Amino acid sequence: MLKINNLSKSFVDKEAIKNINLTVNKGSILGLVGPNGAGKSTLLRTIVDIYTPDTGSVTLDGENIEDNPSIKERIGYMGDRNDYFNKWKIKHIVKHYKFAYVNFDEEKFNKINEVFQIPLNKKVTKLSKGNISRLFFMLTLSSNPDLLILDEPTSGLDPIVKRKLLKILVDDVFERETTVIISSHNLSDLESICDHIVFINDGEIIKDNSLDTLKTDMKKLQIIFKENAPEDFEHWKEFLHVDKIGRSFNAITNCCNEELMNKLKENGALFIEELDMSLEDMLVYTIEH
Repeated sequence: MLKINNLSKSFVDKEAIKNINLTVNKGSILGLVGPNGAGKSTLLRTIVDIYTPDTGSVTLDGENIEDNPSIKERIGYMGDRNDYFNKWKIKHIVKHYKFAYVNFDEEKFNKINEVFQIPLNKKVTKLSKGNISRLFFMLTLSSNPDLLILDEPTSGLDPIVKRKLLKILVDDVFERETTVIISSHNLSDLESICDHIVFINDGEIIKDNSLDTLKTDMKKLQIIFKENAPEDFEHWKEFLHVDKIGRSFNAITNCCNEELMNKLKENGALFIEELDMSLEDMLVYTIEH
């Protein structure tokens, strides 16, 4: 289990993450979602001890990660940029990973590479952006980490390769109970594999729920009233946003429950239809409203 307690990190001109508290259970896939500059990459780099926090701590199975080599051997991190190995040949990077990670499995790397077909004699600088993403995903996963941190792993991938990568990831979680935190702007990717979602904005967690709970609670409602809507309807506290289209209303709510349904009916609602929302829509309405 990964526990993040009161974690904060500031730079010269900005408080990047503010008092983050988060628990990630073993074998779960947590999606970290937010706009550019929200603090996602800073949080991931602080979790893996690239950045030293100003306050707070990160523990894996009760042990503090900071300056702890034995714990770091159990962590795999794929950053959104991988410039260090640019001039290296891939076969030499594989040797480096074998030396650096005691659990690195070269056979596993080669098996995954049967899918991705990255030439081992090429230098990283000769690879496309998508192939670089594939390479470092393979290297990180082949280290057999207990905790896997992925920052934009599908960046630059075409839809076919992306689907293959996500399947390999999910299979690894199923087989090894790997704990995963994944950040991505491709929210449909996260929606297809994550069991838990965290929304972050301006360095703070603004929503932390299972994906099932999010989908149950947050809905778009199409509502038609028998006569006129209540005068204050568009300002009900249950709604994040309301649009009026002719006689009907489209209302976004993050508390779609029996209490709200009863309130609508008591106020003359003749027709109510619940529509599921995409993760992208959930993020937009949560942050903007």
